[in-house]
Amino acid sequence: MSSCGHPLCALIGGPCSLALSVSRGCRSGPGPSRVIADAIFDEVAMLVEAIDRALAADRAADARAPATRLAELIRREARDDRHVLAMARADEVEFVASLARLCARSVP
Repeated sequence: MSSCGHPLCALIGGPCSLALSVSRGCRSGPGPSRVIADAIFDEVAMLVEAIDRALAADRAADARAPATRLAELIRREARDDRHVLAMARADEVEFVASLARLCARSVP
């Protein structure tokens, strides 16, 4: 397990891969869209599936590349106040559960 407690970060290794380093200061003008594009959700679902397949086959090393890309997408969306897990499509129960397992912090 990683020091931050995210299973996704444990797959990637190193410091927390989901942490953002953004200032929450003044942001004038219209904000970014609050809608995550379907293409983003499609890619996230594909990455989560690839990670789950690799872990089920006991090949954690094969999960590292998709885990890294997933963390990158989650951070990019979060910078614009679009939180992938919170906005995940409720009709895809397995996808949401798998994403939550990867992104929720484990309590030691």
